Amino acid sequence: MSFFDKNKIEFALWKFFTKVVNLIGAKRINGLAKVLTIIFFYLIPLRKSVVISNLKKAFPEKTEKEIKQLAFNNFLSVAITFMEIMAFQNINKEEIFSLVKVENLELAKRKVAENKGVILLTAHIANWELGALIMGLSLNAQINVLVKKQRNKIFAEWMSGIREKFTNKEVPLGASVRELYKTLLQGGIVGIVGDQRGRKDEGIVVNFFNQPTTTFQGFAALGIKNKVPILVVLGERLPNGKYLMNVEEIGYDNLPEKLSDKVVELNQRYMTILENKIRKNPEQWLWMHNIWKY
Repeated sequence: MSFFDKNKIEFALWKFFTKVVNLIGAKRINGLAKVLTIIFFYLIPLRKSVVISNLKKAFPEKTEKEIKQLAFNNFLSVAITFMEIMAFQNINKEEIFSLVKVENLELAKRKVAENKGVILLTAHIANWELGALIMGLSLNAQINVLVKKQRNKIFAEWMSGIREKFTNKEVPLGASVRELYKTLLQGGIVGIVGDQRGRKDEGIVVNFFNQPTTTFQGFAALGIKNKVPILVVLGERLPNGKYLMNVEEIGYDNLPEKLSDKVVELNQRYMTILENKIRKNPEQWLWMHNIWKY
């Protein structure tokens, strides 16, 4: 099978499930998500070993039974998230506002109004794509969302349509750092998903769930240059299927003198905020990512 054919088949499956989701309606997503969870957790285990390994490292106090139950719930949460993303193709602004409540939104509005540029930092928790959409709409501003290049270009184009449906704009991860600085200097907003594993040769090491964890310098280096406000926006899925987003600022107070140490400290502050959020709803983070590969 050629590389091109593989992409087409993957996207055809995605489109098929997208049609199913839109046919059954958003209120029945959970039922379909449970079916898919059973398939990909028990019958065709997809990254199940990675999820369980990560959970054991993060929660060594939990029993084997508790870890397996948490892993199953994590698969279910991820399935719901992707079903919801499929439904975003037909979602409108009013529906998004009815789905999400943003706590501390006024903080974000004040920072944007200062016109000094803002970094919005999020993570793969709950429904991160919904978080980007609601923040762009709530701030009535364009968020320049950094995105990693996808292997499947057909799927990537489809996702671009979702991410740019309203106010936001995708920016390839390989974009010039100079361009990102320019965006911030012009008072623009840069959105970054900051919980990806950093490269072994270029990343920095922080503490995450009592584990040394490699992450990117990224947002910290961007922020330090001009003291750009850094806001962490993390969400949680509520029992009723709606979402609660919270905005929290990472301050520049009491940073070390050395630049490299400042970068590490800002990353640590972000990872600590993220860890605290994950501990509240551990099933809602994307444990399928091999965060402790190194």
